[in-house]
Amino acid sequence: MKNIVIVFSALVLAFVSCKKEEPEPFTPTDVTGTTVVKGNVNKNIITPNGSGGWTSTGRIPAKPVTVSVKVNKNSLYPNSSAQGADVYSAVTDDNGNYSITVKTNATGVTAQITVDGFTGTLDTLINGNYKTGLLSTYTGISFSTTLVMGQNYTYNYSFTASNSQSNPNNIVVGNAVVSGSVGLSLVKEIQTGTLVSLTTAFLPLSNHKVYLSLNKDPKTQASKLYEISTDGNGRFTFNVETVAQGTSGFSQTATLWISDYAATRDTVKLDNSIKTGRPGVYSMHSIPLTGVFSTEILNANYLQYTNFTAD
Repeated sequence: MKNIVIVFSALVLAFVSCKKEEPEPFTPTDVTGTTVVKGNVNKNIITPNGSGGWTSTGRIPAKPVTVSVKVNKNSLYPNSSAQGADVYSAVTDDNGNYSITVKTNATGVTAQITVDGFTGTLDTLINGNYKTGLLSTYTGISFSTTLVMGQNYTYNYSFTASNSQSNPNNIVVGNAVVSGSVGLSLVKEIQTGTLVSLTTAFLPLSNHKVYLSLNKDPKTQASKLYEISTDGNGRFTFNVETVAQGTSGFSQTATLWISDYAATRDTVKLDNSIKTGRPGVYSMHSIPLTGVFSTEILNANYLQYTNFTAD
């Protein structure tokens, strides 16, 4: 009897030792986080130097100035085939301060930070009162840096006026109109006789952001980014400050674009009801534009989300 117990115990141990351990199920995790980009933007002003003269080294807040941060998707998700970019922006407050929360990751993303330039007057401060000065150009800046999640990034920028004597005051500035619409590709059922087949239909996207980057703004002599949202019918219209065709030094090209869009690929049924599809990401779409000169109307620009990658 003792030998039987010993043999049975050995068999149990052998069975347990030979049993294959099941691996822990894989759970995907989001390795992204956020970084706060913040700082102060100011400009020079003419002030008394305390010795009976004047200096232009005094500083006052520059407002409202647009600061933007652009992060390419392939930098945010380096091991994926993601395309397009995310653009974040803010406007400086009355004190010249700004703060932008940007989506980043643990290894660091390459971000392009842009401070928009502008045209204003170089004013003089006299006994606490401002006297309007000559028209001047305040040139912006654009540069690349690395942002890491959980680590805030501070960037302060000081504008220095380029006086009106060198500012192209003789350039006539007008407006070009760039218009179009934004649509989302859906699957649509159609019936021919008794046969039901599938085709593609486009749903207008309302309140959706559209971007236009102009290569050379006539007032700042630098590139400028415009941003607008579509109306209830998915339409948009940009009024772009630009110059007349033939103005020396201005080619006036632009890029019109929409960024990646997370959504579901839905189906329009025969009764026009919507069947929700798989979630995923529609890739960004861009259109190059030429001849963006004053009095020109560039219409019928259709930005469409067609390339869809399911999760």
